[in-house]
Amino acid sequence: MAAKRTTKQNDTAVDADSLAQQSLKYAEDIARLYEDERTKRQELEIVNDKLRVEVAERRKTEAALRESEERFRAVFEAAQDCMYIKNRALSYILVNPAMENLFQMPASELIEKTDEELYGGEAGLHLREIDLRVLSGESIEEEYTRSVKGMARTFLETRVPLHTADGEIIGLCGVARDITDRKRIGQTPPVASLRYPSLAMRKTLEKALLAASRGSIVLLLGESGCGKDYLARFIHDHSDRARGPFFTINAASVSRELAESELFGYEPGAFTGARGRKRGLLELAEGGTLFLNEIGELSERLQAKLLTFLDTRTFTRVGGEKTVSVNARLITATNKDLESEVAEGRFRRDLFYRLNVLTIAIPPLRERREDIPVLVEYLVSELQKEIRLNAPVEMAPSAMDALMAYEWPGNVRELRNVVERALILSGGGKMTVAELGLSEPDQAWKFTAAFPEGRSLNDVTADLKRALVVEALHRTGGNRVAAAALLDISRNSLNHYIRALGIVE
Repeated sequence: MAAKRTTKQNDTAVDADSLAQQSLKYAEDIARLYEDERTKRQELEIVNDKLRVEVAERRKTEAALRESEERFRAVFEAAQDCMYIKNRALSYILVNPAMENLFQMPASELIEKTDEELYGGEAGLHLREIDLRVLSGESIEEEYTRSVKGMARTFLETRVPLHTADGEIIGLCGVARDITDRKRIGQTPPVASLRYPSLAMRKTLEKALLAASRGSIVLLLGESGCGKDYLARFIHDHSDRARGPFFTINAASVSRELAESELFGYEPGAFTGARGRKRGLLELAEGGTLFLNEIGELSERLQAKLLTFLDTRTFTRVGGEKTVSVNARLITATNKDLESEVAEGRFRRDLFYRLNVLTIAIPPLRERREDIPVLVEYLVSELQKEIRLNAPVEMAPSAMDALMAYEWPGNVRELRNVVERALILSGGGKMTVAELGLSEPDQAWKFTAAFPEGRSLNDVTADLKRALVVEALHRTGGNRVAAAALLDISRNSLNHYIRALGIVE
């Protein structure tokens, strides 16, 4: 019996231990559940805190975005300049009131229209070409004239691409300022307003019109003051770039240190004093023409950079790394013999060949004296306005004879100065020889031939040819290109005559 009680007691003790272990495990499970619950509550609080911060930041961002949109809307609607946004199809999707006023149309009628519909085919095609460059990533500023409601208006316009947050270009934004009145004030009268009697000048203008109809580079040759700048403007005004800007720079009047920044612009910090970005004349001439006079004065470094631009239509500003693309026509001019400059190593041969596409030699004034009365009439009319001389002006016949007999080493520029001086001294009324202030005219060139006794007709003809070639070279300072143009023959023909006639320069 005692053994049975002991076994029963042992079983009871085991059950108690097992129950205690179960109770302990249950308590541990309960504690673990409470701990898990507490951890979850803490994690939930952290998530809630994050959500509250994100919501607050989102609300702040939305408020800032609304404020930014309101500022943009205020600027967009109050701007005096025309502002617009186009999509990738180059249709207008947003225009400001200034655009509505310009076209006298509500925004609802302008939306979804294209430039071809607003400005016509020629202007619309040009603007489309510019816009396509913007959609490729360029930012472009240009000056361009087009017809609005039947009236020619000139705009200075900036276009930039519109990007998404991922960098995708989805359209463009443009700002156009009407500068028509400003352009009229500084406009230069075209050379076409004059009708030249001389055959030499009429032929020169025919070549200029041919050059205007092409997009090639033009090289103008001629003595100083003969009118290279006016002929460059004539070519621009009669080209398909006439609606664009026309800029001019004389390389001889700009120091070699400044010439590069004047032509190509510079970036901030490029040199001492370069605080901001400056766009060069090439960039400003976007869509138009840049006339580079006295190109023979460019440094070798600038010659190389200009050659790169002519080959690629791109360049970098001074101190910059970003390539700038420009669609501008270049007209160059010089009073030097570039072939001689190349032979002497002062001008790059490859640049000379690149420039020597369409060459026009302008005859000096002494070779087209019949143009002098026309030029004097024009200059008197223009100078009367400049010096505010309202009195009627007349030129004495003897004064005109003196002008016709003078050699004009300074060409048209000298003629202008002489006429201006005579106008000031005469104070109106009749201009006399004394008021012109001309020196005694040199004796005109002559050739005398006797009857060819003992000589053939070919011998006398050769003498005349020799005399004419020598005089042409003398009058052009040895410039064979200009001398050939003066004689209205090709340069190869002139070289042939020089060799065949035994002419020593």
